[in-house]
Amino acid sequence: MAEEGVVEKQEYQLKHPHSFKICSSTMSEAFELDAINTALIAVDKYKQLKDIAFYVKHEYDRKYPGSGKATEGVYHCIVGNHYASAVSHETRQFIHLKVDTYHIILWKSKDTPFTVAD
Repeated sequence: MAEEGVVEKQEYQLKHPHSFKICSSTMSEAFELDAINTALIAVDKYKQLKDIAFYVKHEYDRKYPGSGKATEGVYHCIVGNHYASAVSHETRQFIHLKVDTYHIILWKSKDTPFTVAD
């Protein structure tokens, strides 16, 4: 039984086996493992790609919140089978992984990392 004021951690049990592979990453090993676990849970729980992306993004924002400053940025997530991307990301805050047939890109970026000259 949990002590008062302490929440017991409940682990999610995957309903189906899933394969995964890290395609590219600049994250630390701990962040990579958390991204893999979060992505596995998302793919297991949801079937719609938008729901998978929403879950991964919001879990990372919840687990690793910023101080609220606009200069810190937030997490973004793309999930799909066929797409191209070019993203700017914070140092050591990018991972591209594959879970089953879905490619998942997760990164942290400022709202406006630079200004574009005309």
